[in-house]
Amino acid sequence: MPMSLHNSHRTQPANLVDQLSTAVILLDQQLHIQDLNQAAQTLLLMSSQQAHGTALEQVLQLEPRLLAQFKASLSQGQSFTSREVKVKLAGHPVMLIDLTGTPIEDQQYLALEIQTLDRFSRLSRGELMHSRRQSSANLVRNLAHEIKNPLGGIRGAAQLLEREIETQLDNPKACQELQEYAHVIISEADRLRDLVDRLLGPQRQTQKQSSNIHQVLDKTYKLLAAEAGNQIQLIKDYDPSLPELMLDANQLMQVFLNIGRNALQALQENPTQAASIRLQTRAARRFTIGNHNHRLVCRVSICDNGPGISPDIKDEIFFPMITHRAQGTGLGLSIAQNLVAQHNGLIECDSKPGNTCFHIYIPMEGQP
Repeated sequence: MPMSLHNSHRTQPANLVDQLSTAVILLDQQLHIQDLNQAAQTLLLMSSQQAHGTALEQVLQLEPRLLAQFKASLSQGQSFTSREVKVKLAGHPVMLIDLTGTPIEDQQYLALEIQTLDRFSRLSRGELMHSRRQSSANLVRNLAHEIKNPLGGIRGAAQLLEREIETQLDNPKACQELQEYAHVIISEADRLRDLVDRLLGPQRQTQKQSSNIHQVLDKTYKLLAAEAGNQIQLIKDYDPSLPELMLDANQLMQVFLNIGRNALQALQENPTQAASIRLQTRAARRFTIGNHNHRLVCRVSICDNGPGISPDIKDEIFFPMITHRAQGTGLGLSIAQNLVAQHNGLIECDSKPGNTCFHIYIPMEGQP
């Protein structure tokens, strides 16, 4: 009988190995795949039948030293573990994994266990970042409310002063100067009030309805194109198979504009040849947001080929008041983060010189 993960331990339930969250690949002595458990099929994006007989190196790009270690493990009958190994799989970016190999059936086969670390490190990092953002948002809200109360008093007093000055007409020049001072106080109070309102975030409730995500992006595209001029190329790369989603079109348009305008400013401040911004949509499978694994999500990516985000602030860009621009408020991404969270979604950022991408993930479960 051919060896498989399901008949190698006949005393166990037949589907026990499929209940494992760890990917398990059964290899023969030539390192050809003999069987995959369910987690491995999900990871490799192929069924056991499709993978059967395929050389491991064709689906899992590993360093030659690791392949040699697999063969040594079989010949010597010794298990091994390699931690934090970088691998490239079809359909995935470079991943970080732990590998454990165990010879079985008199060293005729190698059971290779793969534990992906990126997912867990991303989840734990995401949970930490979410907690920090919540604490930061609560602090900012409390400060904003404390600022807003005396701000109203300052503006009111300036208005009273302005009206009082108008009654003192015996010295027109002095009155004009004092009125100018009062105008400055009022305008600066208004500017601070606007900043506080932005710190407090959107005041209205999310109003979701069935919407075409591409129509929202098209409106964003037109606004960005008008601001970009002829120096920056905007590219649309849509997946036409995406269904309509339940979303608040105005809120998501604000998200896309905040991110897109950041990209525009980065390219305008650091001109490059063939400067471009790409608006892309795709469906992503088996994606985890928070503690929930979604079968399908819509991924909207806004990418530019600018200088990238400084490593000094990359991990904090979604916090309020974090910016590297002298004239920036650091609120755009914080607001975008809050709006996406109201859609039970997630924003992630990948950035290096020449390629910065913001990925917005919106769950598709329960969509029309």
